[in-house]
Parts: sequence; C-alpha cells; structure tokens
Amino acid sequence: MFFDEHPQGKERNEYRPVLPQHQKQETKADYIPLDLIQRSESTGNNLMRYLGKFFPQPDLERVTKTYHLGSTRKGEIIFPEIDMQGRCRTGKIMQYGEDGHRVKNERDAVDWIHARYMRQQGKKASDFHLKQCLFGEHLLTERPDGMVALTESEKSAIICALVFPDFVWVSCGGKHGFKPDLCKPLAGRNVLVYADADAAAEWRERMAQLSFCKSIRLSDWSKGEPQGSKRDIADLILEEKKRKQVKPTTVGDVCRWMAELGIPKGRITFNV
Repeated sequence: MFFDEHPQGKERNEYRPVLPQHQKQETKADYIPLDLIQRSESTGNNLMRYLGKFFPQPDLERVTKTYHLGSTRKGEIIFPEIDMQGRCRTGKIMQYGEDGHRVKNERDAVDWIHARYMRQQGKKASDFHLKQCLFGEHLLTERPDGMVALTESEKSAIICALVFPDFVWVSCGGKHGFKPDLCKPLAGRNVLVYADADAAAEWRERMAQLSFCKSIRLSDWSKGEPQGSKRDIADLILEEKKRKQVKPTTVGDVCRWMAELGIPKGRITFNV
C-alpha cells in the first residue's frame, strides 16, 4: 500500500539489515610461509652484534633458534610472530644502531614481514588479512608447564631469555599490546608481567582483564626507578653487564700513573 501511494520509494536501494558486531563473520587470517622465516634465521644483524659484547655466541645462537629470529641484508633483525599452532602471522623488522638502541629517524626503520611479502607480489599490505599474536607464543605449546614472563618489547624478551632461560619469555610488542585478545593464549598459565617503568601503573590496572590466567602478578623491578623513567628490565640487565665489565682500579694502575706523571714515590699513601 505504501508503494502504491509513494511510487518513488521503489527507486530506493534495497534494505539490508546490519548484523550486530558480535554476529559478523570473522575474516580468516593469512599466514607467512614458514620457509621464508627459516631462510632468514641467523645472528647476522646489528642487535645481535651489539649483544655479542655481553653474551657468548652459543647463547645468541640458542635464542635465535628458539625464537626463529631472522636477519636482513641491511642488518635488521626480524622478530617473527609464530602462534601456538606454529603458523607465522607476521614479523616485526627493526633496525638497531651500534649502541643497541632502535634507529628511529630513518625511513623503514620499522617494517613488517607481511607488508614486504605483499609488495613482492605487487599487492598492498592491506590485502593481507593480519591477525597478530604474541612474540614467542609458539613456546607456550613447547613448554606447557613453564612459568610465563611477559615483556613489552621483543628485544627485552630475548635479552631476558638469555639471562633467565627457565622462564617462557613472550612479548606483546608494545605498551598498548597488553590486552585480553592478544593475551588469550596465556589462559590457565602462571604469568609474571614485566612492564616498562612508565607503564607499570597502567598495566597493573589492565591485569584485572586477564582473569583467565591461572595466576598473574606484576614484577616490582621498576620500584626504584626515578620519576619519568622509560627504562625496561632489559636496560637494567645490560647496565649490570656493563658495570661488571669495568675493570677495577688496582694499586699497580695507580703506581703506573704516578710514574707517567712524574710523581715521586711517597707522595701518595695507600690504605688497604
């Protein structure tokens, strides 16, 4: 009756009901061929060269094999995201300088495996259906009974894995990555959270959303950090490594310096 009285209404587009968000069909995730990850696996990147100042090469090779860390021709490190089923979702490609800090002022200082993979095929990165996972997530399957330790950055996870290999170290890839959806694989696990100093308060509140963990608690490693600190647990570890590498001054050193400066014996007294 309405269209009889209003014939112009027939020209309108057909009405299609919109399903609620929870009823929408989820897009199937795409994956990166695992052989691409395996071919790039090596310690030949700038970050590993820097860590070689503090850790023996066999340890670096062990953690590289454990996390399937890769290297590019430019010396970038590849942090692959491999899920609990052993499928590679993507990987973060990052460049580090000689000081071990991330390079931030160069183009492509941070890139993604899936983006490069699509560009090689002449496609856009957005054509890849990406669903990220925790860095190191595949280790949850390999070590089902291990205590899990979660960090913000991938770099922190591998440095901590070098020092404390008894823990299963995983990373959420950033301050805002600490969220229930990404952390679902931690369900039923005992988890120790290592937040960066500037994220400790925020992460403490977010932990309430991860009630699916068997237990979860926040490390107090940053308790003594000064106000405004942005350091993480890896910074503390490397600082301690550097301190131990500093050679203590000996009496022999002082005597040699005295001779070089022409200071006569007896001018300086040593109290031992």
